[in-house]
Amino acid sequence: MAPLTAALCLPFGGSRWGARISVAGAALVQALALALAARVLAAGPVVAAHGWLQADALGALLACVAGGVGLSATWYARSYMAHQEQGHDAAGWTAGRFDALFHLLLGSLVVASLANNLGLMWVGIEASTLSSALLVGYYRRPGAVEAAWKYLILCSVGITFALFATVLLYYSGIGRFAVRSAGLQWTTLRDLAPVLEPRFVRLAFLFALVGYGTKAGLAPMHTWLPDAHSQAPTPVSALLSAALLATALGALMRFHSIAVRCVGPHFSENLLLIFGLLSMGVAVPFLLVQSDYKRLLAYSSVEHTGFVALAVGLGSPLALLGGLFHLVTHALGKALAFLVGGSLKSAMGTARMDRWSGVIESSPPLGFLFAVAGVALAGLPPAALFLSEWMVLVGGLQAGKVAAVALALALLATVFAALAFHWTRMALGRPRADFRDPLPADSHRPLWLLAGALVVLGVWLPEPVRRLLSQAAAVIKP
Repeated sequence: MAPLTAALCLPFGGSRWGARISVAGAALVQALALALAARVLAAGPVVAAHGWLQADALGALLACVAGGVGLSATWYARSYMAHQEQGHDAAGWTAGRFDALFHLLLGSLVVASLANNLGLMWVGIEASTLSSALLVGYYRRPGAVEAAWKYLILCSVGITFALFATVLLYYSGIGRFAVRSAGLQWTTLRDLAPVLEPRFVRLAFLFALVGYGTKAGLAPMHTWLPDAHSQAPTPVSALLSAALLATALGALMRFHSIAVRCVGPHFSENLLLIFGLLSMGVAVPFLLVQSDYKRLLAYSSVEHTGFVALAVGLGSPLALLGGLFHLVTHALGKALAFLVGGSLKSAMGTARMDRWSGVIESSPPLGFLFAVAGVALAGLPPAALFLSEWMVLVGGLQAGKVAAVALALALLATVFAALAFHWTRMALGRPRADFRDPLPADSHRPLWLLAGALVVLGVWLPEPVRRLLSQAAAVIKP
């Protein structure tokens, strides 16, 4: 309720109080998500609202991701949006309305993460589409409006497929539910999975793969993602890429877990393997030739989302653990990359990478953060994404899927080469004489927290985090 309450209050607050309410609301969401995760580790799943909501390990993990990224982006947005609205016409939109929509998006992601009822989960994902579409088109420029409509239409078509998947899954258990309303409860469907109708379960997973896969940015349903990420305000891009894609993948994993228990692992795992490798392969050429920084990060999100799908498709316990860890580490790395990129874009007046040079010399603090983001997204140590990718690849070898691992490794090497080329050219070279970061130093504090988390998780995985990841993996595949 915290983000929804904040969303109701923010349109009526002044800029000073609105910023405070916004950050306080996001901080409360993250604190509650962490407390919920601790409760799940101590006592198991937490059920609320007569079974409509349930916080298991997977839901708590996704809520922590959404809360952490939401807090970082909201904190950063206080200064960033104030600067942006000095030079852009937001068609009369106040900062309060932006914050309200942002918290509606954050709240819908938390609801979708913690929903035990598949219908409520669908409503949460759909609500995120509506609120984020308004945020994508926030500046009301022609490109932003076009991107918002493209996002709204494609994701609405996708979410319709997800609705069909939900109906088919309910239909597969007709006559097997003690109470009709329990037929949409994920826990009920999971427990009854061995006696559900296999044909409808297979069809439901196919529809979910297309529907929630569209929302997650899996290829070939990813075409909305580069436009939306490049046109949205930077804090919105960070939340979309880091948290929204993770939440959609979590919804797909719920359907996968039922399919595994009903028809065996091979059907859904093979499909996830194919779509994961396809997403990585589709992203590679666009990463090589991209000239816009935010579009580069968008195609990087397609690649990393595909890698998580690949991890689930590999199916071994270590690959699942690594895939969920990669979900977390990618969220941290991509949020950092978008937010530090927002500062650099403000300082240089453009998002074109061929006009960025000498970042490290121009601003050593921003240059260091920029370098950490690049190292993380390229999958280099000591950043945590190196560890998560290593776990997935070793897990794939343990599963005996050598060809898939070899292809993934080749694609990862190409991604590394592309990002190394772009980052080296931007970070080094002759500094621009007109470089000036207009944002105050305190707006960079959440960036330092993200960078610190990436490095710490790369060298040390705390026991509570490892246990939460292990339990979340067991939710997906027992």
